[in-house]
Amino acid sequence: MKRLPQNRKKIGIAVLATLLILAEALSTLSGCAATAARKPSGIVSSQAATDIWHAFEILPNYKYYYSGPNARPFYIIGIDDRYRLTSKLWKPVDLTPEQLERWINNPPRVGYSPSLYGAEITDSSAQRIGLWYSVRDWRLLGSASVAADNQVTVTIPVPVDDRKRKNNLDFD
Repeated sequence: MKRLPQNRKKIGIAVLATLLILAEALSTLSGCAATAARKPSGIVSSQAATDIWHAFEILPNYKYYYSGPNARPFYIIGIDDRYRLTSKLWKPVDLTPEQLERWINNPPRVGYSPSLYGAEITDSSAQRIGLWYSVRDWRLLGSASVAADNQVTVTIPVPVDDRKRKNNLDFD
């Protein structure tokens, strides 16, 4: 019977320690969520955006740009005309559905991939201000930021192959 009070004390300490660890974990997770909610803008994979691109739909209130070779660009973006693209990484284009189809299907895609090629470019309120399409590698997304005066900067990702060459590193 003498052990019972000691065990209760140990159990109480263990419960208290567990509750403190859980409280700290919840605090950390809520801090991460708040940080994500404050994200100024971004590029988010989207089935809706992918569907727009794969329908070769040109939105009338969008200006279009591409990055990469003229015949086979790596990335294509469309920016709502209420915003102004400030990045010099992009070439403007008067895009037509026919040209978009050539770009997306050249070379012809073999098989079907359920992966998303398209993404939405969003502002700080998570509202869509543009569209992104990765022709070169669908797994790569750039980044975007929106200034107070509706100026948008969109960067392109650096593919692993290019990082290898640049840094002379081996990625396996």
